[in-house]
Amino acid sequence: MRTEIYESDPFTAQKQALLVTLDTPYRFERNDELFIATGNRKMKVRVIHVRVEITDGQMRREILVLKI
Repeated sequence: MRTEIYESDPFTAQKQALLVTLDTPYRFERNDELFIATGNRKMKVRVIHVRVEITDGQMRREILVLKI
């Protein structure tokens, strides 16, 4: 499933910068901890929200994470 992982604002829980886009069957759940490395940037994040959208038979998932 196409998955987009976004950084979240720590105070309002609103979507901020797109960190990574990937295609994975992994089932993300709230409080999962991930290590994301893109280029020279590494960070540890925690999942705070998972949103699945189905449009015209296609599934897409948005994950909001907080840096920890």
